[in-house]
Amino acid sequence: MRLALPSLKSSLIALASLVAGVAIGAAAMLIAFPFLFPPPPANDAPPMAVQSQGTASQPAAAALRFRFDESAPGRDPIHWANGTGSFMQTEQGWVLRLNGDFKAGPGPNYWLYLNTRAVGEESAFKSDSGRMKLAHLRSFEGAQNYLLPAGVDPSMFHTLTIWCESFGVYIGSGALGRAPG
Repeated sequence: MRLALPSLKSSLIALASLVAGVAIGAAAMLIAFPFLFPPPPANDAPPMAVQSQGTASQPAAAALRFRFDESAPGRDPIHWANGTGSFMQTEQGWVLRLNGDFKAGPGPNYWLYLNTRAVGEESAFKSDSGRMKLAHLRSFEGAQNYLLPAGVDPSMFHTLTIWCESFGVYIGSGALGRAPG
């Protein structure tokens, strides 16, 4: 009795189906994972100011404030960010603070950027050649602090943007404004 071997064509179709299935499954998990298993809300304490004696005293005063633009043309029901934040000067350097009212629609691989121009959609983000990648977003909700790299002055920038690196999608942005006082 002779065993029938599958034809080369059938084997290639089976292999291609397997590869496509794995790729589709991996992509689906990449998309679904942040929705199914979001990181817990952040609850960082405000950065501390430094007195002339070099001791921590009180929360640092905001030098630049922003509010995520809820009417930006690049937002949609899945890609969005709301809330407020600021940049503060501390002994360690400039700190980006997302306030406790911060929330963003979950997704994979979100990064914070400083932009040299107004950003409200994908094309404006991509056309800003002076943008600077700051940090990976740790949570989709809550108060978070990010120490800026040494030598970076946020007053030299126009907008803070959240960008999805995995899919090249605009999430949200807020124009930086001087804090009163």
